[in-house]
Amino acid sequence: MKPINEDNIILLGDSLTRGFDGERDLVYNWPYYLGQFLPFKSITNAGQNAGTITGNCELDLTYQVDHHDFKNYELATIFYGTNDFAHRYETLEVVGRMLDQNIKQIKAENPSIMILGILPLNRFDGGSDNYNVEGLAHYTFGQLLDRLIKIYHQNNINVLNWRKVAPTLVDNSNYQTRLNDHRLHPNSSTYKMMAKIIAEFIQKNVNQKEP
Repeated sequence: MKPINEDNIILLGDSLTRGFDGERDLVYNWPYYLGQFLPFKSITNAGQNAGTITGNCELDLTYQVDHHDFKNYELATIFYGTNDFAHRYETLEVVGRMLDQNIKQIKAENPSIMILGILPLNRFDGGSDNYNVEGLAHYTFGQLLDRLIKIYHQNNINVLNWRKVAPTLVDNSNYQTRLNDHRLHPNSSTYKMMAKIIAEFIQKNVNQKEP
């Protein structure tokens, strides 16, 4: 793999990748700060508000994979899932199958690309951690995270798990100050903290791949 300062990276995801704070799209989001921490040649932010893994509109993972040429990128991150939990009725089996299909399509286009998974950030709908709460399709947020981890690992993709890497980034004690809407969407300062963690995750994985 080329030195990181020559790499092109694409960021696939929903509103947390686009940089939405619950009211507006922020310029100072984690993709912006990522460019401050790691000198990529270019960063394509393909984040789409309300995007899902299982949907089939232009906001969603399948459309984004179909409409980008991954031969142009050395690195891709996938940061989807929270809207499948909150707004879709597809089962976990369908979520996993759709994620797997899209990963395989990206790899078919560019076998040398590095793909990294980023799990959904903790949700606090209803004023509490949703980890053990069921969404529309009657699986819990925790079960969603487990299924995403399983699919990523089956495809030999390393995963950033916020609950392990940064358990206090957003938790019951601070979500009202770190999430602008007090339930899901970070404010700019939280996006900056996220960017630092994601940058360290990316750098670690790039270093491990280098001979």
